[in-house]
Amino acid sequence: MRTIKWGIIGLGGIANKLAQAVTSMSSVELVAVASRSKEKSETFGNRYGVTKDKCYGSYDEIVKDKEVEVIYVAVPHNFHKELSILCLKNGKAVLCEKPVTISEEEIREVIKVAEENKVFFMEAMKTRFLPVHRKAKELIEEGKIGEVRLLQADFGSLVPFDPEGRIYNKDLAGGALLDVGVYNISYSAFIFGNKPKAIDSTLYIGKTGVDENVSVTLTYENGEQAQLYGAINAPTIREANIIGTKGRICVPRYSSGEKVVLILDGKEEVIDLPFEINGFEYQIEEVSNCIREGKLESEVMSWQDSIEVMRIMDEVARGKRV
Repeated sequence: MRTIKWGIIGLGGIANKLAQAVTSMSSVELVAVASRSKEKSETFGNRYGVTKDKCYGSYDEIVKDKEVEVIYVAVPHNFHKELSILCLKNGKAVLCEKPVTISEEEIREVIKVAEENKVFFMEAMKTRFLPVHRKAKELIEEGKIGEVRLLQADFGSLVPFDPEGRIYNKDLAGGALLDVGVYNISYSAFIFGNKPKAIDSTLYIGKTGVDENVSVTLTYENGEQAQLYGAINAPTIREANIIGTKGRICVPRYSSGEKVVLILDGKEEVIDLPFEINGFEYQIEEVSNCIREGKLESEVMSWQDSIEVMRIMDEVARGKRV
């Protein structure tokens, strides 16, 4: 199996997670990293065995590196469009951290460039690739819980208030919807599809002008509903419950879950599905396999999936603001 050579742009906390996974896998290799600070780049690269000459102090340098095949874009999401396009125009495949962009218009621009340059692109919605969610989907398709009627999912954190930081800063596309609400909406699309018939939302706008919590109800063709809640001002339980006519599937800590609980007739069956590394390995495998096979997009997290999720996100953002 050909080793796929990776680079990383943006060296914050989440980039460490991907670097830990890549450097623990035999089929991929981390060969370059880039930050706007050469010093930060070298510190990060040294941690993961990247040579000094491949620790770049600018993004323009890493996209010119001929050894790099795919770049993980892990900068704040208001820069996702710009840097994804920079990578794609230089022939680099891209795994772009969620939310893929900050609007449907932006993701359409990115995908147009990927199409024109015939380069692979995928949103890094890691939940879609976790074993627990593949198992949940399998249980649904087997009819274990009957007809699915309701999804309830929440993702909330208590983020310390910092008006200059990324999360609470309107100029940096802060807020609960883009930061954590996207997990809920993308998960609903994973379970029910991308075409809700009705979208209702309420956003609480804090003193910096960003949404600090957001509640969303999506209603689908046959009356199925998704009730979703995201917050940056409350540490919720982060659980997904999929409720059918015969039973329920619960995924605790669903954004990074390692077990599925199947509840039928009041009895619980716990299915443990621990990560091989840290949970990032599954999307890394998907991207690398797609590149080896010459694909431009993933069937699990397709371009159309990203477009439709951002369309829903745009509609949610236009909801009631309080």
